[in-house]
Amino acid sequence: MKIIYDYSPLLNVLYERDLTKSELGERAGVGSNEIAKISKKEPLKLSNIGLICAYLDVPIENVVKIQYK
Repeated sequence: MKIIYDYSPLLNVLYERDLTKSELGERAGVGSNEIAKISKKEPLKLSNIGLICAYLDVPIENVVKIQYK
């Protein structure tokens, strides 16, 4: 089974708010190495997803979709 991490919901929120991923990382307190994982579609630590959700004031489904294939 393969797990696919889809961050398109997060990218949509960033676009709507005119924020870059770098700005998000700085403002939410998430390191640049973790932010780089978004473009690579790699898993983020749950604690960092929590920081992103809290900063953007959105539920987790507005940050990541997880699919199984």
